[in-house]
Amino acid sequence: MQQKSNPIIRYFAVLACLWGCQPAQAQRTTVKVEIPDVPVQVDPMIYGQMLENVNDSMIYGGIADLQGNVRQHLVPQLADLDIPVMRWPGGTVVYEYHWEKGIGPKEKRPTVPNLAWGGIENYQFGTDEFLQWCQAVGTVPYVNLNMSLHPDFQTTVVDALAWIEYTNGNADTPYGRLRVQNGHAEPYNVKFWGIGNENYLDSRAGRIKETAEQYATRLKHWAGSIRAQHPDLQLLSIGRSIPWNQTVLDTCGRLIDFLTQHYYVNAQVKDGEIQQPASTLFAPAKMEAHLALLGNQLAVVNEQLGRADRPIRLSVDEWNNRHSVNEGTTFKFTRQSPRRQFDVAVVAGMLNAFIRQSPNVGMANYIFPVNAHGLIRTVGNTDAYQTPIYHVFKHYRQHLVGTKVEATVNGPSIATMDIQPTIDGDSREAEFTVDSLTYIDAAAVLTDARHLQVSLVNRSHDTAHPVAIDAPEGYVAQSIWMLNHENINAANSSDHRSEVAPRTEPVVGHHSHVRTEIPPGGLHIIQFIPKK
Repeated sequence: MQQKSNPIIRYFAVLACLWGCQPAQAQRTTVKVEIPDVPVQVDPMIYGQMLENVNDSMIYGGIADLQGNVRQHLVPQLADLDIPVMRWPGGTVVYEYHWEKGIGPKEKRPTVPNLAWGGIENYQFGTDEFLQWCQAVGTVPYVNLNMSLHPDFQTTVVDALAWIEYTNGNADTPYGRLRVQNGHAEPYNVKFWGIGNENYLDSRAGRIKETAEQYATRLKHWAGSIRAQHPDLQLLSIGRSIPWNQTVLDTCGRLIDFLTQHYYVNAQVKDGEIQQPASTLFAPAKMEAHLALLGNQLAVVNEQLGRADRPIRLSVDEWNNRHSVNEGTTFKFTRQSPRRQFDVAVVAGMLNAFIRQSPNVGMANYIFPVNAHGLIRTVGNTDAYQTPIYHVFKHYRQHLVGTKVEATVNGPSIATMDIQPTIDGDSREAEFTVDSLTYIDAAAVLTDARHLQVSLVNRSHDTAHPVAIDAPEGYVAQSIWMLNHENINAANSSDHRSEVAPRTEPVVGHHSHVRTEIPPGGLHIIQFIPKK
């Protein structure tokens, strides 16, 4: 029997239509895309990765076996990502890493405890192995120097210069000659060198905490000595907060090329489902607020130093979405939690922020490419499958490279006071400059082929959002690349390798105005091409 509608409800529904009010799930987000008059380059190095022996089958049991031999079945998948830069050997582990133990005959290399992460370091995947692996997968190496002060692991700038000479020196130099004896005649020409890692922290692997002043004083000696012998190298120094960075810049601004920042989003997972999702999905916005502050600081310093042609930039040296999984009454951090659909939204949100904060952000390195939060997960010794975020990195690297484009978003939003973003790092010193953030996050890039790529992320965990995109005059929509799943907690596995997989659909009609609907936690990238 059909029920009669309530006249009071019907009355208010009519009023709602007259006033233009719609339920949240029906409200459309609009995105207006505009090409700026002055192009700003997006550096492809923002799509970098990092290796570290974290005792989680990342290097040993990941990209290499326990004897340091490269696992060849992973090379094609890694090469297909076209990774622009790869940081190594850490990370925290760098403070106990002695590079000379990792060269020469493998049978003579020592096996020592890994104090930072447990397990062992047998130095089988050392300098030559890393640099030759970089060549095999087609990436640019970035070596992080040990700057420890601990008496058992202390190194000096002399050790750093020796490492640089080993990788880059000619055969008539002492360490270049040693490299030749170890089987590699030509210099590797490593361009990027990091000086220290999180020296503001202690407690692990012999780290002794330093103040900004102490670090800046040592950095001046190290960077000055390296720069004097190798003026063309790119030197990366430790960044942190506004006060820390200012001290480093005041002391060493003429010697360095990058300040490094670390950001870790945190997600709690219980029974396979994300908890407090808004705090995780909107966390990249908090990072971006901090990057904007640091970018303003760098703009002032670069102008003061007259570094318009070679500005100091930011490198987000470490970042990802860490999972803590419920174990009874507590949540415990683990690198073994699978990458899920909600990680797609977080990773794309971080990459969008790097694009928008270009050119101040000139590099970023996700941890890690294989296993342990990875883009790829191994199965046994000869098999592997791709996690959902593999597809994010591959598509961004192939299609979102060029100059950044303005994308103005209007639509349903959440109050920033209701978000409470879960993100580690020094982003806490930044405040949101707006009262609300739209559920749809957008970034856009104009490629060298004059194609517009518009990335749209739905930061809602439970509501699909319709979106209307207006491209500039003279552009028409060609296709929509989608990475969605009806379940925001869905993940790929060895048994279901395409549970979360991308698909591309053509846009019928080729109009400059296109509409799409993005599921919760979904990612859509729309390609516009010049009208013929």
